[in-house]
Amino acid sequence: MFKNKRIMVVAAHPDDELLGLGATMHKLIKEQGAIVHVIILGEGITSRSDTRDTEKWKEVLAVHHRNINAAGCHIGYESIRTYDFSDNRFDSHALLDIVKVVEKEKEEFQPDIIFTHNAGDLNIDHQRTFQAVMTATRPMEDEKVRTVICFETPSATDWQYSNHPEQFKPNLYVSVSEEDVQAKCDAMSEYKFETREYPHPRSFKALKILAQYRGYTSGSEMAEAFEIVRLKL
Repeated sequence: MFKNKRIMVVAAHPDDELLGLGATMHKLIKEQGAIVHVIILGEGITSRSDTRDTEKWKEVLAVHHRNINAAGCHIGYESIRTYDFSDNRFDSHALLDIVKVVEKEKEEFQPDIIFTHNAGDLNIDHQRTFQAVMTATRPMEDEKVRTVICFETPSATDWQYSNHPEQFKPNLYVSVSEEDVQAKCDAMSEYKFETREYPHPRSFKALKILAQYRGYTSGSEMAEAFEIVRLKL
């Protein structure tokens, strides 16, 4: 399914490209020859102020964006491109503006598969990212992206209320090794402003527990879970 495929990861924020699928991407790059391009739509961080003030956060944002490339090296991403949609305020942007970015990146990279956020995540930026991907990959006759897969994001997918109509429903599990999960944790360690102490979902211990949980529910030691939204054979 993934051998030698061109995969594009469409993430809302720095660290989202790791939290839900970092171990899987490490495995697919290393064992399946996948070529993975990441786009990160939001600048991150500024929602921690009452109003968006990029100048106030200028130095922190500079460090944050240096962390992106350092983190990507642990996974083996082919390339990463970032944009500056306002953090946790994607609903303040026209959806079309986000769609245009995804379409441009898709045209340049020519992916076979896109991984993106789940539609029902608590985070509004994740929801808008999903909508943008689905709009940019409408199943027209000449659409080259044949597969769209959603990943879960600890502290966004798991914090949505349990009977939400778009609740994450995994139907694909990728077995990963301890080495893959460690690469994911090593990558997360580069994000100085995002990691947390246990029992926060973005702690290293919680990420390993989640991998074990997804593993034993799918018959393996460790795994990451996904939801196939579209698969065209």
